Amino acid sequence: MELTEVQLFVIGTVASVLVWLVKFIRSRWGEINPGWLTAFVYVASGLLAFFFAPLVLPPWPAFVDLATFVPALLGWFGALLVPLSGFVGFATLVYNVLLKQVLDAAGARFKAKG
Repeated sequence: MELTEVQLFVIGTVASVLVWLVKFIRSRWGEINPGWLTAFVYVASGLLAFFFAPLVLPPWPAFVDLATFVPALLGWFGALLVPLSGFVGFATLVYNVLLKQVLDAAGARFKAKG
């Protein structure tokens, strides 16, 4: 899967906002833990991945009785793994691009610690 020019532009814009937030937080409260920064960037990349390619969930199984619902529910969880794996892969792709841009602009202090 490749990112289009529009997606890269949006990722760059979000990276600019994140860099501004990192600098603002540094000026107000001091250093940011690199773990918190990477978690925040991954949440932002998950939201961007959902914006770029919305997640389509399988239909919820109907409840008739417990003996038929439990196997249907287990099948639903199995069917849920298919779209979630693609979504997490795409979010990781966005995360790699976004984190590189944020770390390049925010400074080398996070690279040395993380």
